[in-house]
Amino acid sequence: MRSSEKTTFIPEGDWDFEVAVIGGGPGGEDCARELAAAKLKVVLINDAPMPGGECLWRGCIPSKTWRAAADRLRDRGEDGQLGIVGSGGGILDWSTLENFRKKLLQERGELALKIDKKSRVEYLHARAAFTSDHELEITEPEGGTRTLSFGAAVIATGAPSFLPPIPGVRDGVATGAVLSSETVWDLPTRPARLAIVGAGVIGLEMAQIFSDFGSEVTVIEMMDRILPEMERGVALGLQAALAEEPHLSLSLSSKVSSIEGEVGDVTLRFVDGEGIEQAIGVDRVLMATGKRPVLDGLGLDAAGVISRDGFIVVDAACRTNLAHVFAVGDVIGGLMLAHTASTQGRVAAENLQGGSAVYNADLDGGVVFTRPQVASAGLSLEQARARGLNAGEMKIPLEFDVKARLNFETHGMLKLVAEKSTGRILGAQLLADHADTLVGEAVAMLAGEMTLEQLAAAIHPHPTQTEIWGEMARRLLTRFRRRS
Repeated sequence: MRSSEKTTFIPEGDWDFEVAVIGGGPGGEDCARELAAAKLKVVLINDAPMPGGECLWRGCIPSKTWRAAADRLRDRGEDGQLGIVGSGGGILDWSTLENFRKKLLQERGELALKIDKKSRVEYLHARAAFTSDHELEITEPEGGTRTLSFGAAVIATGAPSFLPPIPGVRDGVATGAVLSSETVWDLPTRPARLAIVGAGVIGLEMAQIFSDFGSEVTVIEMMDRILPEMERGVALGLQAALAEEPHLSLSLSSKVSSIEGEVGDVTLRFVDGEGIEQAIGVDRVLMATGKRPVLDGLGLDAAGVISRDGFIVVDAACRTNLAHVFAVGDVIGGLMLAHTASTQGRVAAENLQGGSAVYNADLDGGVVFTRPQVASAGLSLEQARARGLNAGEMKIPLEFDVKARLNFETHGMLKLVAEKSTGRILGAQLLADHADTLVGEAVAMLAGEMTLEQLAAAIHPHPTQTEIWGEMARRLLTRFRRRS
């Protein structure tokens, strides 16, 4: 078939599909839908019966379902201060929670597949590997293989959990004593004692969730602080909040040396920050040590696609070294987040049609769903200055906000970063119980290239926490003018 006149980066030819998208997570799915909306013939090849990828089945959605249950338990602790008597403490029914979670995921997966088909995306449950720069070998779940030709391709195969070569980890995975972010969803019940290796986003979210569920949780982190990828001030603020948790302990600057034992009787040995060897007994260990793409089996060499240090190399347009092959999401490194992959998927789709879209990491950010939450959008003050920008920052602690006070959510802060000469807003950093909602306004500021003057003039309803943005803008403007 001939590619349409609009698709200037898809070579003309008698292809089975104009575009083959490999991977059905947020990046691949958004890309495929955009291309199909442009009336291109698109196949979405995914190694599962339904789309959604890690985000739907093993990440964002299941973890936030657990978080929602943990929030209900946590919030009831403040009932008495508001004069609500008789509610007592909540009790978790694990089977009810799990039935709800699994039902929700199934419904969302079926809906996603229905939308794909309605969008005229051909969904193919199979594995794909390049055999040339315009052909894929398709392996069906039953084992049969066939060849499929394409004009252009988008690689969106994600990245599974990384398991470091710690003695006992592999054996523990085989017995279920050691969990990953893929297998934690198979738990038959809440572990009474849980060790978590890694104090990044996944590790901390899971640590506090299980702590709220009533588990005794120990987090082992080799760095000297939690969330090393997040702005230091908000990370240390969360660290202080977690230090007050009754069922959660942090061991920083610590290195795990071995894990051994069976489910219910696991011994984790580590060397703490003082160089002292420690050993703790737990029911299970969760490895939250990051993610890495698995490129073996994709046939990148057969296609001529270049990778480096375990990631596919792309430019800001998400294009590989081949003009007709793109890659998006976790497989290219950077921020391994669902919304990042979705954005990159849409960038690739536009560029395959002859556009000039780019992914700008300086406008990206994310949320850590602890309590309080950590969120970011755009640049921190340190990042802005590292780029040579003459920037300043305004910080307001949440304890000064009446809405936070009446909701017993005063642990945290909001930060606003702007350029001094122009007032251009560069970023925001948040530590707040509702940071996931508050960060949305910061995202809009960055996308709209707003200035402090515009934000200061915006009329925010009262009493809401969004008022803090206007207050920070006015204060930062005053500071800049005094020092000019």
